[in-house]
Amino acid sequence: MLTIGIDKHPKPHTQAQYILLYENQVIISDDQFLFSLEDFQPDNKTSPVFCGTWQDNDVFVCLLGKKPAGLDSISLRDLLLRETESNFLILSRAQQLAHWNRDHQFCGRCGTKMTTKHDSEHTKICSSCNLRHYPRISPCIIVSIRKGNTILLARSPHMKEGMYSNIAGFVEAGEPLEEAVHREVFEEVGIRVKNIEYVGSQPWSFPHQLMVGFYAEYESGEITPAEGEIESADWFPISDLPLTSSLASISGQLIHSHCARIQENESYNTLTEH
Repeated sequence: MLTIGIDKHPKPHTQAQYILLYENQVIISDDQFLFSLEDFQPDNKTSPVFCGTWQDNDVFVCLLGKKPAGLDSISLRDLLLRETESNFLILSRAQQLAHWNRDHQFCGRCGTKMTTKHDSEHTKICSSCNLRHYPRISPCIIVSIRKGNTILLARSPHMKEGMYSNIAGFVEAGEPLEEAVHREVFEEVGIRVKNIEYVGSQPWSFPHQLMVGFYAEYESGEITPAEGEIESADWFPISDLPLTSSLASISGQLIHSHCARIQENESYNTLTEH
């Protein structure tokens, strides 16, 4: 289990482990993504950022300028989708903190170089105007929509050939999550939904989303894919789904759990009718 730590509490560095990132790749050795001090020596250029305590060790992330010789790498997306939930969380956190540290070198208000970090939370404090810069988190909704014993699945042009997923989109400023569900569904496929129900959430570090998952039911309208956004969309029977996301992702989890719920309801209704 990942314990979210703070910078002033890491254990001695002899107990530290390091996640090494290069561009959109995770450095691995023998399929392992954690490196000990015996394998990796951080320096000022690597700027290690404390992520938290995991498996009784402090974990730091380093965003490297070049790939270490003799080591393999794998895309973060591919690695995340094959890992356990706990590994998923530490990798997601590492990615977001590494990019926050890299992308907040100067104050967005006055332009002063950011050199001061808070000693008990992930915050950079401008020494000139005192503005605090926290890691950016962008909330997104993702929703599985039911119509009878079918669910709505759609695909965007950038997705893997033949793969379908749920409707998803960014939450706008000042917008409640439920309203974001209504708006995104209507904008992307032209239908109205009802009975929106929160299910769960998951960090998605591309680059800093927090995916908030919902179930919803079809209310009205005909599927009309948004040009340039949705390549195709349709109602799929829960017994005959196309290729969908891995269960490591919240999209795959929503599809799987929603289909299971629909099946249970159908079985219950059949029993009560007899």
